[in-house]
Amino acid sequence: MKNGVINVYKEAGMTSFQVVYQIRKLTGEKKIGHTGTLDPDATGVLPVCIGKATKLVDSLMDSDKQYRATMLFGRKTDTQDISGKTLESMGNSELHRILKEKDQALPIESSNSSVPGIFTETFRQFTGKIEQLPPMYSAVKVGGVKLVDAARKGREIERKARPAVIYNIEDIHISGWENNEEALTAEFTVNCSKGTYIRTLCEDMGAYLGIPACMEKLERTRTSGMDLSSAHTLSEIQNAKEEGHLEEMIIPIDRFLMNFPALTVKDEAVRKLLFGNYLSAEEIEMKEESEEGRYRVYDKHGSFYALYYYDNNDHWYKCEKMFIDEPQHQG
Repeated sequence: MKNGVINVYKEAGMTSFQVVYQIRKLTGEKKIGHTGTLDPDATGVLPVCIGKATKLVDSLMDSDKQYRATMLFGRKTDTQDISGKTLESMGNSELHRILKEKDQALPIESSNSSVPGIFTETFRQFTGKIEQLPPMYSAVKVGGVKLVDAARKGREIERKARPAVIYNIEDIHISGWENNEEALTAEFTVNCSKGTYIRTLCEDMGAYLGIPACMEKLERTRTSGMDLSSAHTLSEIQNAKEEGHLEEMIIPIDRFLMNFPALTVKDEAVRKLLFGNYLSAEEIEMKEESEEGRYRVYDKHGSFYALYYYDNNDHWYKCEKMFIDEPQHQG
């Protein structure tokens, strides 16, 4: 099985670890890692790194994310989503009364807007740099203890707020605003930095409005340069395995390093390259310009090997990360 990344569409009802386990079984590769946990009830893009591509995990996790979320007003839970135990609730009539009073107190919004002003103002308040308290039901560790493990034992651990960035909240759709008897929800797309908890965002926006709120639904639509258009369900991956074309679903490692220019070594330097040895300028066949001095390194046949950097002090090209097990071409 070749090294690379497969864009998995995680379906509801399974953990990210279970996805990794299934991909390990299908590929026969022990070294497997995902690039950002999705809660069991959440769905969407979950890139899974295979083999040497696990060296990309940290950099891919650092990427920005996009989610499509649904926020439910009138209920607060211990998990901040609808799967949790209700901590606070509010009837629809009272909920609508409070929000419509707040909406009427705002400056008049454009009559062309399909989103009531109170929601527009709330989303505006949570756009930009924000602080979030990591939820107790999360994989974050505090003092060596995983928060979710403590939460399941009924313990509350003191934790500090962490920075996050909400670049924008768009494509907003409000349901139930016109009918005081209906459940009130807000569906929206959020573009954000790594480490952003959308369920915490939902609860915090509710708190800003003075009402209980939680996340009803979440789908990750983009991360690590991958989106829903190229994602495959586990059943699709299973079928590809049975039909003999699973490797066609695996994205090559160098596709995720295209921000670095390419460098090609001469034939006589391939063996040194394979072992991650230093390379001299005389062993370089061709290279693109690099402001950072870091390069994707190939042989003349176009096989990708490693990420190298140029050391200006001793004038050698040095290996930063090796991504290949053995040369694909000789001579």
